[in-house]
Formats: sequence, structure tokens, C-alpha cells
Amino acid sequence: MSRFRFAVAAAADDAQLRARMAADWMQGRIAVSFRREPSFFAGCPLQGEQVQTIVCVDRTTRKLIGLGTRASSAAYVNGAPARVGYLADLRCDPEYRGGTLLARGYRFLRELHERDPLPLYTTVIYDGNEPALNALCGARAGLPEYRRFGRLRTPAIRLDRDRAPLACDGIAIMRAGPELLPTLIAFLNARHATRQFAPVVRPADLQGGRLSGLQAGDFLLAMRHDRIVGSIALWDQSAMRQTHVEQYGGLLGAVRPLFNLYAKLAGVRPLPSPGSRVPYLYLACFALEDDDLDVGRTLLRAAYRAARGGPWHYAILGLHEGDPLAALLGEYPAIDAAGHLFVVHYGDGADEFARLDGRVPYLEAGCL
Repeated sequence: MSRFRFAVAAAADDAQLRARMAADWMQGRIAVSFRREPSFFAGCPLQGEQVQTIVCVDRTTRKLIGLGTRASSAAYVNGAPARVGYLADLRCDPEYRGGTLLARGYRFLRELHERDPLPLYTTVIYDGNEPALNALCGARAGLPEYRRFGRLRTPAIRLDRDRAPLACDGIAIMRAGPELLPTLIAFLNARHATRQFAPVVRPADLQGGRLSGLQAGDFLLAMRHDRIVGSIALWDQSAMRQTHVEQYGGLLGAVRPLFNLYAKLAGVRPLPSPGSRVPYLYLACFALEDDDLDVGRTLLRAAYRAARGGPWHYAILGLHEGDPLAALLGEYPAIDAAGHLFVVHYGDGADEFARLDGRVPYLEAGCL
């Protein structure tokens, strides 16, 4: 019998899954961990309608030493709804890296794929995660094909300065109400169809699904003559998923106390202490009729002002580098963050990949 067991995670694995997420840090100038408290599985619906988390357990110690997630949900491919996969949460105890476990884990993933084939998957490997880039790219034997698809920008916009509201001719900004949700969902789907891999939005997504935690009042709408022409949502996921600062490196670690003293005097947000949770939220469902940047600028400013009035220090907005709306990201001071977007497929998905047209990708950063 093999020393290592691969299986789809069950409820009994929850505590070890959470511990593994907390223990594996993404290194960089700021080392962070992505956590799932108080329940690993509570955050899974954000990643897909069907979610399978693969676990690797050392039989000799009964320790969960690795995991990875395979999810699927409805998304737009070439303008039409399709079922698309998503790969995420690849983690491994450092003591076990460098052997054959990665290849064996991907063999188990291949078995799941063959039982439930998906032509295409997406995944994001963030800057600084060189081990994952080196391990997964280059068509290694037994692994699916990883095709680069540009970069996803996910800056953490600093909510420090008070900024005046902006106006746009003929546009009114308002909070959504429950009565507007059907119209809002129709608007989002019409806009998402113009983007590659953007999620198909359904009412159930707001009721424990992919947009769990969002309510009608979390959406800000740009209205023109009682018609929705833009949307953005303020999405706090801290009840399900958290990011913790674990360590500051080099010069940043040395100057953090001085910066925080300055921050106190200047009335700006301090840098969190090592081990603490980062107070942030996502700006989600950012969509504009005709990609109108003037409307987008006004709507983003309204979202900034609303977020600044809350307990958050940062607002994360994710946009592909090729998205025309990404031009707005440079208008706010932010901690830069980005990742490599890949489209992943096995041999049975090569034709589907070849048929992808030139639409700009859109992945909801809060669903990664």
C-alpha cells in the first residue's frame, strides 16, 4: 500500500484543511496566507457550483500534507454560456515538496476529469509564486497543458484619502434594492457575454452561491433615465475567507514602525502587524454599458467613498490587463498585485482552446 492517500475532501478534513491553508504562505516583499475560517467548505461555493477539493494524506502520520481544488461553473465562452473549470488552492507541506507527489496528485485530478470532462479550465498563478510557475508550466509529463492568457491585475486600492464625488452627465448613482435584482442580473449577463470566462450570474448566486455574502444593497448602480448602465458591488468576505500578513521582508520590515508612526500622524491606514488579518473588501461585478470610462470613473469613485466609510483599509478590484476598464486602476494609489492567467486543458480540450475568440477575459477576483 502506498504511503500517501489521495481522495476528495470530506467534512472530517475541515480542521486540517484550514491548518494547511494557514501554514502555507505566499512569499514576496510581504508574505501572506489565505485562510478559510471558521470553515474551509463555507468558502467553496465562491469558486464554483460544483467543487472538489483533492487532499493528500500521509498514512503514517495521518497528516494532511497537500490539497488542490477543482471547481466548475457556468461562464461565457465566445459569448455563450458553457461549463468551465477552475483550478485553485494548490498547497503542499514544504517537507514533502520535490518528490513525485505533484505528478501523483495530477493523476488523481485526471481521473476526476475523465469522470466529468470539462474542455477548459482557468487558473491564476500570482506574482511571486515561482515554485508553482516552474512546476506547472512547460507541458510536464502527466500534467495538462497550461496556456498563458495574459495577466490579471488585482491591486489593493488604498482607502486613505478623502476624495470628492465625481459627476457624469445624465448619470445618477444609487444603491440597488431587491426589486432591481432581476434587471441587474440581466444587465450583468449582457455585459459578461462580451468577456471571455465571465460568470453567468443567476439569482441563486446571491443566496449561498458564487456571490454569497452579497445583498442587493451592496450594489451601486449607474442609472441613465431609469436604465442601468453600470454596476459595482462592495463585497466583504471576511466571514468566510481572510488574508493574513505573516511577515515583512527586507527594507519594508525595517521601516514599517516608522511608516505606522507617520500614518498615525497623517491619518492614513497603517500597515498591519505580522500575524494579523488584512482589513479589505472586493469591488465586484464591475460592468459598464459600452465600457464607458466616464461612467466607470464616476461609479468607481462612489464605491471608493462608500468603502472608505467602512472598517476596510483596502479595496481589491480585479481586471485583465487587456480590459479597457483597467485604465481606471492607475487613478488610485494601491499596493500592486497581479497574477498570470492560464487556460488549462487536456488533449480533449485542444479544439475548444483553438476556437476561443479575441474577447478580453474577466474573472471575478472575489471568486478566485
